[in-house]
Amino acid sequence: MRKFGLVMAGAALLALPLGVLAQDKPKNPHSLRVAKESNSQPAPAPAPVIVQDYEPRPAIWRLADEDTTIYLFGTYHILPPGLVWRNPQFDAIVQEADELIVESSNADLSEDELTQELIPLLSPGSQRTPTSQRLSPEAAEKWRKLADLSGLPFEAFDRMPPIMAVFALGIGFAYEAGSTSDVGVETILEAEFAEAGKPIGSIEEPLPVFRNVLAIDEEVLIAQLEKDFAEWDGESLETMFVGTEEETDDSLFASEHAWARGDEPSEEMFGDSPFEQAMQKVLLTDRNRAWALWLDERLDAPGTVLVAVGSGHFQGSDSVQIMLAERGLTAVRIN
Repeated sequence: MRKFGLVMAGAALLALPLGVLAQDKPKNPHSLRVAKESNSQPAPAPAPVIVQDYEPRPAIWRLADEDTTIYLFGTYHILPPGLVWRNPQFDAIVQEADELIVESSNADLSEDELTQELIPLLSPGSQRTPTSQRLSPEAAEKWRKLADLSGLPFEAFDRMPPIMAVFALGIGFAYEAGSTSDVGVETILEAEFAEAGKPIGSIEEPLPVFRNVLAIDEEVLIAQLEKDFAEWDGESLETMFVGTEEETDDSLFASEHAWARGDEPSEEMFGDSPFEQAMQKVLLTDRNRAWALWLDERLDAPGTVLVAVGSGHFQGSDSVQIMLAERGLTAVRIN
């Protein structure tokens, strides 16, 4: 199990298309886009050995009225090659669906938004106080060690918004472990729908959530880092992100296996620390409430839609299903 609160926040980020987060206000539910090739991602490590002694059946929910059917499918945006997650029921839904909806995409960003707003938001800033200077000496030493182990240039890493530095570490570790977006659910589905000439839409636009995430009080993250570094031995990325250096491929990808089996986590994605609760609100609660509105409005148009979004949005007390129930709608699991 991934060990620290900051890693849980990174995991939530990984439940979004890489390079794209989301926002608090959905687009028009009928606006569509053409699937475009996503930005290149870090080269993954050699493929891990995946052993599955079960038939895959990731959770699928159905939301419907008299002339509209919406299938809700929780995804992993990056996966280890060789993990089988499809089955005949899901393949039939893909064939049935008129349209694919994902969270958001780099394709939703205009060139001006990318160069004038997003890149400046995420870039290291010479006016920014280095994160290492905001940490205790003991924690600052481990902050540097973490960058060194990750192969990130420390000066740039230290002057990034610290929350983005943490996310970069989480994404980098996932790739080092052997996962890749090349076999992520959305990558596969977008290619299939594009080849079939079916429209692909987004439930959100990407830029505002960057602002929302960066608006979180950095002091709560600094406090989280102090706590997490106090528990880390400083020896390896494995002991930081997993908790032990003795993890097998199967245990390293335990959450991916649980998802592929169709297990529904009973626990909340985030813990009770101020930082994790802030992330819960920005990445899950606010977005899921907005998505429930989007889905409610989408029922006004006929057709069959496959909505494929991060699996974390369907677990916990602020799940999409619960937000739909607050609107008098019921999403029924069908597998």
